[in-house]
Amino acid sequence: MNTPYLLTDKQVQNFLINGYLVLQPISLDANFHSSIFTQTLSIFNDEGNPGNNILPRIPQLQNVFNDPVVSGALESLLGPNYTMQPHRFPHLTKPGTEDQPWHKDTKPLRHHQLRYVMAMYYPQDVPLEMGPTAIRPRSQYDAADWVYDINKTPSEDIDTKTDKQHDVRLVCTAGTVVLIHYDIVHKGTANRTKDSYRFMFKFQFNKLEEPTKPTWNHDPTNAVYDAADADLLQPIVRHVWNWMMGGTMMIRQSFIEQDIINWKTQLHNKDSETRLNAAYNLALSNEYHVLIEQLSNNKEIYRLEAAYALTACRYNKNVINELQTLFKKEEKNEDQAYCIAFIFSEMGSIALETLPLLLHVLKISDSWLVKKYCCQALGTIQSNNQTDVGIVVRCLTQILLDRDQQLDTENRSHARITAALSLAKIGTKAAEAIPVLKDALYFDQNRYVNGNALLALERIGTSEALKIVLDYLKTSRWCAKTNASSLF
Repeated sequence: MNTPYLLTDKQVQNFLINGYLVLQPISLDANFHSSIFTQTLSIFNDEGNPGNNILPRIPQLQNVFNDPVVSGALESLLGPNYTMQPHRFPHLTKPGTEDQPWHKDTKPLRHHQLRYVMAMYYPQDVPLEMGPTAIRPRSQYDAADWVYDINKTPSEDIDTKTDKQHDVRLVCTAGTVVLIHYDIVHKGTANRTKDSYRFMFKFQFNKLEEPTKPTWNHDPTNAVYDAADADLLQPIVRHVWNWMMGGTMMIRQSFIEQDIINWKTQLHNKDSETRLNAAYNLALSNEYHVLIEQLSNNKEIYRLEAAYALTACRYNKNVINELQTLFKKEEKNEDQAYCIAFIFSEMGSIALETLPLLLHVLKISDSWLVKKYCCQALGTIQSNNQTDVGIVVRCLTQILLDRDQQLDTENRSHARITAALSLAKIGTKAAEAIPVLKDALYFDQNRYVNGNALLALERIGTSEALKIVLDYLKTSRWCAKTNASSLF
């Protein structure tokens, strides 16, 4: 395998600020990309879009992500044990296709800390008239719900006007891979050509282990990064950089009383960047009480922004204690409870003392949204005590067993997806979950529960777990050469 080309400090910093990175694979030539385009066009014409099965349908696509430039960038951003998610999709923009609406792909709470990255691969040249992907740099931290119906009026928190000065259309040559922050605002643009088809392959990757040190080509003299080039995003980028560095340094911020007064006022500003800047500055200045109060605000976006900012208070025991007190009080209140569970999940093992409360809420909550974020926290807050680990694993497996095809809701299935992913993060210590993971692999109706169960078994890695993995893959193997015109 080729040695990965790791990113530099500056490349990582640019990604944290702007939310995207353009890569040119070095191990693949023009014939490779042309072959991918030709195969994909034939499949679309003969069979339609293969969806999640695009990789087994065209296994050569894996070479794109084995390329040292691409794999090195992914390792730099997500750590050496990152994983490809089971959802992947080939997008086709035909001649005459109109603009998509601006959107983000997930909701409601995303991740300012870098846990997910999306890769977009283009097997053909994409000039402006062919409908390149458009992105809004620096939009990845915006808490507004950008997932909306084009026929409906967007939320007042969303500015849907085109910002021609800052919007980027990813005009590129064949073979280009663009990594984007999972939560950046983006859209497909109109294909104005008469006969040119544009393919874009979307693959998603996620971090499996909490950062303990830089995983890129880091220069130790650059350990302190003030993110002065990030403008209003400065406190967010400083916080995320510190987290990716392993969180070994406390972020201390000097301020004057007037700053505090201004930031508190700006928490209700009409501009989302101004609000987030104020929230993070308050968190980094130890003015957390007003943020905890915001978790009870009637307006969802203020609650979400406060939750993001409070993750930067991970080293303040008083914050963790006060959040636990509020969690106990609001354990049946979905709006507050899921935000607090999310905060603990982002704090990681610094919030180890919250495990008993998270386990309690996971068991008694009637909200699958709350359960989802409790499951997420159980994957990032990991104890070295085997008794604690056993309790966590049993709670996560109970979530996996709690499925009813007739009553399955989006949040309920997402809780199982998250539970399986958390078991994968626990890894070798989760061997007790093997029978339940096997059951979920074969019988859960949600394909992403199946995918994460397979990942968890692989990460557990015992001979029993790996035999289940191998047996399943042999049974479910996709033959890339079998199609309607060649059945055997």
